[in-house]
Amino acid sequence: MKVQIEGNLFLESDERQFILKEYTGKQDKNGNEIFKTHGFYGTVQQALKAFTRMKVKQSTAVTLSELILDVNRIEEYIKSKIAI
Repeated sequence: MKVQIEGNLFLESDERQFILKEYTGKQDKNGNEIFKTHGFYGTVQQALKAFTRMKVKQSTAVTLSELILDVNRIEEYIKSKIAI
């Protein structure tokens, strides 16, 4: 499985885990894409919580109210992507 979350950020899986990966747009000398692994998770929910934490850490909020708005915005973004 390889699902795009946003931009170059993907959720991938193997037989044991879910992996949050960010592709750099570069390739190694063998032509393989280069990526940064943000973490390994046992469930999709854990991976999405980690994505939320990543986005919150990028917040420029200076008040608790702004931070709460950012968290709500991020959660709504995730919900909009998984709406059935």
